[in-house]
Amino acid sequence: MSEILVIVAIALGIIMLPRLTGRRAENTGCQASGFSKINGWMRLAIMASVLWPAIMAFFLKPWNDHWPTFFYIAIGPVALSWGIFWVLSGFRKNRTNR
Repeated sequence: MSEILVIVAIALGIIMLPRLTGRRAENTGCQASGFSKINGWMRLAIMASVLWPAIMAFFLKPWNDHWPTFFYIAIGPVALSWGIFWVLSGFRKNRTNR
């Protein structure tokens, strides 16, 4: 379980550090931050992406030599879902740029 928490901490560090260390734009009025642009469905998807592997780790106990099962049942669906979302959002972006 501690390995999973370390991976989550590293991922959050990768996401948050550039925002914390980067230069801040001058406040030119009412400007929304990056987090407030995320809608409710996206927040739900992110939370489910974090909770699903954590819950599956609790039940499957991958540290007891169940790593392949854990990757197929916990990490696989999350990676597949975000991959599909990434591809579909690319098609949507192309359609709006025409």
